[in-house]
Amino acid sequence: MFAALSATNEAILRATSEDELHQKVCDAAVFGGKLLGAGLLLAEPGDQLKFVAGAGTGVEALRSAICSTDGDSDEGQGLAASAFRACRPFVTDDYINDESLRRWRGAAMRIGIRSAAAVPIKRQGSCIGAMLFYLDQPNALSDEIIRLLERMAENVGFALDHFERERARERMARMFAALSAANEAIIRAKTREELCDLVCAAAVLGDRSIFNHISLVEPGGGFLRVVAAGGVAKANEIGARTPICDSEEENRSLGEIAFKSGRFSVSNDYLADPRLTRFRERLRVLGVRSATAIPLIKDGKSFGLFFVQSTHIGAFTAELISLLQRLADNVSFALSNFDQADEKARADQQIKYLATHDSLTQLPNRAMYSQLLHFAIEAARRYDRRFAVLFIDLDRFKIINDSLGHEAGDALLVEVARRLRHGVRASDVVARLGGDEFVVILNEAADIDGIERAAGGLLDVLSQPLQLNGHECHTTASIGIAVYPTDGADEQTLTKNADIAMYHAKEDGKNRFRFCSSEAKTRSIETLTLETALRHALERNQFALHYQPKVDMASGDITGVEALLRWTHPDLGVVPPAHFIPLAEETGLIVPIGRWVLNEACAQNMAWQRHGLRPISMAVNLSPRQFADELLLRDVDEALAASGMPAVLLQLEVTESMVMRNVPRAVKMLDAIRSRGIRLAIDDFGTGYSSMSLMKHFPIDTIKIDRSFVRDLETNPEDQAIAQAIISMGRALGMTVVAEGVETIEQRAFLRDHACDEIQGYLFSKPVPPQQLADLLGSAPAAASPPLQPELVTRSEAPVSRDPAPL
Repeated sequence: MFAALSATNEAILRATSEDELHQKVCDAAVFGGKLLGAGLLLAEPGDQLKFVAGAGTGVEALRSAICSTDGDSDEGQGLAASAFRACRPFVTDDYINDESLRRWRGAAMRIGIRSAAAVPIKRQGSCIGAMLFYLDQPNALSDEIIRLLERMAENVGFALDHFERERARERMARMFAALSAANEAIIRAKTREELCDLVCAAAVLGDRSIFNHISLVEPGGGFLRVVAAGGVAKANEIGARTPICDSEEENRSLGEIAFKSGRFSVSNDYLADPRLTRFRERLRVLGVRSATAIPLIKDGKSFGLFFVQSTHIGAFTAELISLLQRLADNVSFALSNFDQADEKARADQQIKYLATHDSLTQLPNRAMYSQLLHFAIEAARRYDRRFAVLFIDLDRFKIINDSLGHEAGDALLVEVARRLRHGVRASDVVARLGGDEFVVILNEAADIDGIERAAGGLLDVLSQPLQLNGHECHTTASIGIAVYPTDGADEQTLTKNADIAMYHAKEDGKNRFRFCSSEAKTRSIETLTLETALRHALERNQFALHYQPKVDMASGDITGVEALLRWTHPDLGVVPPAHFIPLAEETGLIVPIGRWVLNEACAQNMAWQRHGLRPISMAVNLSPRQFADELLLRDVDEALAASGMPAVLLQLEVTESMVMRNVPRAVKMLDAIRSRGIRLAIDDFGTGYSSMSLMKHFPIDTIKIDRSFVRDLETNPEDQAIAQAIISMGRALGMTVVAEGVETIEQRAFLRDHACDEIQGYLFSKPVPPQQLADLLGSAPAAASPPLQPELVTRSEAPVSRDPAPL
């Protein structure tokens, strides 16, 4: 190992790049120290340790392995991840018998690993990765060897620091050149916009790993808007707006902190900065690791921001920030000079303003509205938001204009503009399209209720009386509403649909608002109403279970029942499951509802037995969200314990699509359920996307043929072939096969002739309340009770093990 350490140091001295260093170090460890294998993993965004180099046995397994830094994940339990998180060595002297590493035992045995160690790699006091070492003998890692391995990792960290220092020196040289180019741009720029664009471009030329933007305060002072950007952010940032607020510091961005304080703000590890947690996911996607925001100052007050981001941790050294501060100061000075331009420049600005604003009301005109609507669409598309366009037309403007004159008409339009502007939020847009037509862009309209409140509020303020030429006048408005993206994804479509909706409002009697699609509005309101009712259904005891029997084909006996949820609302009446089950799944309410179903079904089964009825199997469906819930096993255990029902009498039904979403997790969950003695069934079999060969990997007792293959069984050869294939496969794998939706004698005859085990459907009984099911059980011939110990399912072939790499 001393030889390996020496070889590592030699490799560090000779390496000309980080990639070369990584590989040489691994080679030195394996060939100098005669180790079985070695690997080097470095942290990257996304909670992953990425394999960057390796040598010896097991390298290919490491290269394709997933190693997470998340201690709660299965992939985050290995030696490398543990060493990275704890920032200290992790060692095992007997890999094969180490229970904490049993996930990788199979791969370790194939490779020949008998002991292993992982030591952290640190830079500037922070852990950035880990080195992993494999040996082919147990108990081969003494304290002295571990210390040598730590020294090896420390030397690697030192070398990486050296590379970073070299890059920093190069970056500083480039940034000096960038500062010179930016100053040249400031001298040459003819407009504020050109100045900002050239400065951003020059800063990026200094370091390709950074991207930046300049934001300036909009007229009115409520928002900072990005006016120029450079680097990879350019296409996404122009026009983006940030509110200037007085929130607590931990709820602000770096830009907000810098703007409000008047001094630069920096974070050299953005993803780990506790102040900036609400921006973490977005920055992770963009690859941002460091950032600094420098305010633009005029007369001692902030009027904008120079914001710079980098893909490197620790990118903003004191020297670099000093350079950027000088650049921001020069930009501030140049922008201030533009504010002192001559009369011609001010006249040009006024002309530009008149081209984009209505001269009477000072609102944005049609051209400006089109541009603002374009910005709103781009922002909504980028951040997956909704917003609404309100097309407003005055109802009695022509009468007032003709009766009192154009001067009174103009005064009315000015007052309407004022009321509209004060009737919406600062972030919303009010524009005049011409005549008595106005439009409002309600930015970030999250729901229909909010849009309705806003439209209703505008109708109220517009209907208030006003004085015109000594006359008290009353006017109202009709409002048409189009919502992005439901009612249009471009400027023309949204405006047209809002205009059409406005005419519907006029046709319905004026002084009201209408959505562009009344049917869509009705559906939205119905959905909201249903969701509200659903949230109270459980606590108000509005749910009930009905039970549909399963019948043995040979004997005709009832072998079990399936619990099916029913909802009766005092106002809505009986709500079909197809209406509320998808909504419950979408909102997450299915988890507490499913918990109630489990408890109720188990309790009901035992209640039948206490009244002298024989034990039967109770089937309960699991929804996708329930199956993914971490507390599912606890809920099942509590339901069985509370009811006293033997586990063998419970059968949980899942669908193909549920188990195929994440096969490894599904197998683990199904095995845990099956180990309790609980039976498992695949519901709606044949409608998912699993291959039949995969079914042998799941511990399934029963497969249920979907009703879509049973419905036309008498006449459809394809359905007959599918049903016969499912029955044959199920029987070959030792499973019970149940056909759903059996309604005719002919269907039953076909299924019996092809050895289907059980049927379920209206031919025998529809789902019925508990008492009716008890009557059926009481009148049916006694059948043999299911065994109280779970049966072992014989597999025709053992599943092939695919162990992950031993991390």
